[in-house]
Amino acid sequence: MRKRRWMICAALVCLAMACGGCADKKKEANTAVIEGDDIKEYSSGTDTSGDTEKDADYDDSVGGLARTLSIPTSVSVDIPVENCGTLESASIKASEIKTPDADKMYTKKFTMGSIGAEDRETILKSIFDEEDGVFEYPYDMKDSVTQEQRDELFAHRGADVDYSKDYFIGKIDGVEYILYFYDLSWISDEGFSIQLAVTDPVPEDMADKGATFTEYTSWDPAELITANEGNPSDVQTDESNMSGMDEDAGMVKALDYMDKWGFNDVVPTSQSELYRQYSDEYGEVVGYEKDGYSVTFQASVNGQPLYQPDAFGIDTISNQKNAEDSGSFSAEKYYYTEQSTYSIAFTGEKLTGFTCTWPMKSAGDIQDAGTLITWDSAVTSLKGVMESHFADYTGYNSVEFNDVRLTYFRIKTGNGEYEAIPVYSFAQLDSDHSDTYPIQLVLIDARDGSEVSMVQDEARFLNK
Repeated sequence: MRKRRWMICAALVCLAMACGGCADKKKEANTAVIEGDDIKEYSSGTDTSGDTEKDADYDDSVGGLARTLSIPTSVSVDIPVENCGTLESASIKASEIKTPDADKMYTKKFTMGSIGAEDRETILKSIFDEEDGVFEYPYDMKDSVTQEQRDELFAHRGADVDYSKDYFIGKIDGVEYILYFYDLSWISDEGFSIQLAVTDPVPEDMADKGATFTEYTSWDPAELITANEGNPSDVQTDESNMSGMDEDAGMVKALDYMDKWGFNDVVPTSQSELYRQYSDEYGEVVGYEKDGYSVTFQASVNGQPLYQPDAFGIDTISNQKNAEDSGSFSAEKYYYTEQSTYSIAFTGEKLTGFTCTWPMKSAGDIQDAGTLITWDSAVTSLKGVMESHFADYTGYNSVEFNDVRLTYFRIKTGNGEYEAIPVYSFAQLDSDHSDTYPIQLVLIDARDGSEVSMVQDEARFLNK
């Protein structure tokens, strides 16, 4: 698979800006979420900050799984490293241990993979307005398509549609949109995006200031203007959110979209305000205003998000440390994880963009995962797998697991078949990356203490 996740065309990048945004600007979601046909409450987990100078610090006030499994609020434990390659020391040093706010955990089966013609038809018909129909979009995205040409497409409602194609046009709440499925010859992710068929016109007052195009973004334009030594107050037109929605109303609207389109088993993980930005031909921002919200969702089990870290930096997989020392990186060691995510952006009037990667389809109800191993047993299991995990390792000489959690992880059980299971995750993060980009990672099955491989599909390596 000689493809790179970052090999995305300009149209997809612009849409991702409208739907994604800057991570440190997003509000962490803590609200009701769609799970099957039910509304459940999700929070990011038990806050277990505490004293790391003790081997393990327990808090009698903590309930649920943390109490049942004797999971401490913080930990500092040395881990033996005999026969672990170049490792000379290892430890768990975490000021908090992230644990679901729940009394038990579950397993759940899903299907995920190639989005074939039948799945495409289901997706298109669930998203586009039924009364206006779904049509193949015969134009390249860079083509200049007139309204008359689009009207001609809609005039043939009821015509046969080849759902194996990539590009389609339809309407959502009466507004025209293009939905396109990703071409795996230039991107490593299954999925699709939705964008407006016609960009918003530039208002006369913005055109007078030199604006030539309108776009939506969840990045705060003030930061870009400030970085370019400008004054944001010179171009911002309104500090209030023109949608008239507060954050709670924005979240409800995002959940309504997801429920209407049939994307269940998801949980909102971040929310940010949406900006309508007016720029000149050189890309300089000449005006902007807040209007709406952008919300990101992750795949979930019973209202708890799956742990879906990137694998690029995991040194036992990519050998990044040796590559940095030698200055020679081997792209063939890059492993591309499937990350089931959804990002939606909307104003008070309409949807402005949607992206979806690796949609997961439920293949049954949740099942009780049974009795999970305790924290002490998980640490014992970690010590027991260190030698096999780091066998012949030639990277760093020390490991410090500073991001520890009890969470859900997706394993592959067959062709297109997956199961989410509870795991203890022991990860090492560095200060330059987010908590989804570990440089070391060991996963322990919380049911039996066995190691769970981060590599679930060998075909996801770049050279496959």
